[in-house]
Amino acid sequence: MKSLKFLIVFLMLSVSYLSSAQKIKEIASPQLIVVKFHADWCRICRVMGPVFEDLQNKMDGKNVLFIKLDFTNNQTKHQAQMLGDALGITPVLKKNYRRTGFILIIDPKTKKVLQKLTKDDDVYAMEAKVKSYL
Repeated sequence: MKSLKFLIVFLMLSVSYLSSAQKIKEIASPQLIVVKFHADWCRICRVMGPVFEDLQNKMDGKNVLFIKLDFTNNQTKHQAQMLGDALGITPVLKKNYRRTGFILIIDPKTKKVLQKLTKDDDVYAMEAKVKSYL
């Protein structure tokens, strides 16, 4: 009888753990990756900074990963490359090497660029474009 009770408790805990693990995995897997290509010396980047922050705030609660890749100097470039490698978007980085002042919407599954956002897009246009892929 003790072993039956133990088995029931073990099964209940296992189901609870698996349910929690699935929720964590769902949260950890974004629907979109929104990447700002930034450098401190870039005038357009400085203009787009507050817009990017506003966009993040407008998307609060959505399963979107916002990343700022900083290409200001060698150290920040290296950090950006490592982050790009970790996210699996290295080909996107290579294609946009030495470019800054824009935002890309990336599909995290295919690693394909869905859309490019520029200084010509205001925060409302950006929000609409990001939401169109959710």
